[in-house]
Amino acid sequence: MKTIVCGAGVAGKSIAGKLSKEGFEVTVIDESKEQLKKISDTLDVKTIQGASSLPSILSSAGASDCDILIAVTKSDENNMISCQIGYSLFKIPTKIARIREQDYLKGEWISLYNKENLPIDAIISPENEAAKAIYRRIHAPGAIDMLELADNRLKLVGLKCEDNCPILNTSIRELSKKFNNYLSNILLIFRGDEKFVVNSKTTLEKNDIVYFVVDNDNFLDAMKSFGHDETESKKIVILGGGYIGYSLAKKIEEEDKNISTYLIEFNKARSEHLAANLKSVTVINGDGLENEILEEVGIAEADNLIAVTNDDEVNILSSLLAKRAGAKSCMTLINSSSYSSLLSNIGIDITIDPKRITISKILEKVRGGRIRSDYTIGDGFGEVLEAEILPNSAFVNKKLADMNLPKNIRVGAILRNKKIMIPNSETVFKESDDVVFFSETDSINKLEKLLTVSQ
Repeated sequence: MKTIVCGAGVAGKSIAGKLSKEGFEVTVIDESKEQLKKISDTLDVKTIQGASSLPSILSSAGASDCDILIAVTKSDENNMISCQIGYSLFKIPTKIARIREQDYLKGEWISLYNKENLPIDAIISPENEAAKAIYRRIHAPGAIDMLELADNRLKLVGLKCEDNCPILNTSIRELSKKFNNYLSNILLIFRGDEKFVVNSKTTLEKNDIVYFVVDNDNFLDAMKSFGHDETESKKIVILGGGYIGYSLAKKIEEEDKNISTYLIEFNKARSEHLAANLKSVTVINGDGLENEILEEVGIAEADNLIAVTNDDEVNILSSLLAKRAGAKSCMTLINSSSYSSLLSNIGIDITIDPKRITISKILEKVRGGRIRSDYTIGDGFGEVLEAEILPNSAFVNKKLADMNLPKNIRVGAILRNKKIMIPNSETVFKESDDVVFFSETDSINKLEKLLTVSQ
């Protein structure tokens, strides 16, 4: 498929790289010659220098026979205009725009985005998606990653096997027998620098990062089986009152009356704006790196410090200070992937990566078949895909054993007639099944074809 990516920043480069590796024909547009050179030196993509909102630039990028336009420049307005030009002049079928300004996203204006006005097929708001991801993790204590799937009937959970994990040195086959009343299925493991899809002989080891799917009704029991019985947060401190911090605070205020929430914001004018728009959240104007400010919010009694400023270093240092002062856990926003490998070794509990979240949401829109969710895991290692089994797909009325799927694809769960099923080799797929898969990156194309075309 021919794809134009407008914007060669961190998100644009990551998206272009991901799609290029999967066989998409990708052209990247940006006004920066330096940014384009970095991309052309490392990726198998075409590059065009110029403003993506100009018809001549889009035309030279191949817009006349383009299938997908993805606009992720720094300017919301430029992204919107690029989609408008792409539709009005070139009839590009699918147009995706990253929009950060919250005023554009208010419910009363959402009718703006249609073919008669602004023809954008999908809007991605990294800040809103990051706030939602953090909120989910607040309600999954002990998990380092969590996603709702299958109409919120199923959870994808990532957690660490600590010293107190009672099922260490137990194989997947033994776990299936021991907990055969749980609707749960382990998909993959990170072990040091190694990442792999599990099989029946795989044995859990200390410090493994395990990803599994579990029915909501079995979630707490499954967490306890791994030695995680942490209680939900009663007190949260948010550092940074930007889009993410404000969205998160507002969501907690509206939906969790029992959580005591404090928000620290360095800019005085922004602090006043936050205080005027948040009723039950305590807003503190100050520097989250100062011990006096951390003491003022009672950081020692906090269940979570959530650092979401636009400065990675501030987020990391404030998280470490909070942990040293007694905060039970910290969630840290990190934009630069160069920090990722270091953080778990210095005491950072959970990292939030807006780039990965953005890529996941965009991939949901560009995949073939009836993809309901797409979630990238492990810095490009693979993806969790939730997909509907279509009438013409290769899965219909086939046993799992007869599909001969690659070993690096694992079927996690099936939602059928509002019931969760954990599949085995004899499970037969039915039309309209809602199925959760995990696939390593190099097999995603094969899985996608099986989901869309009959063999």
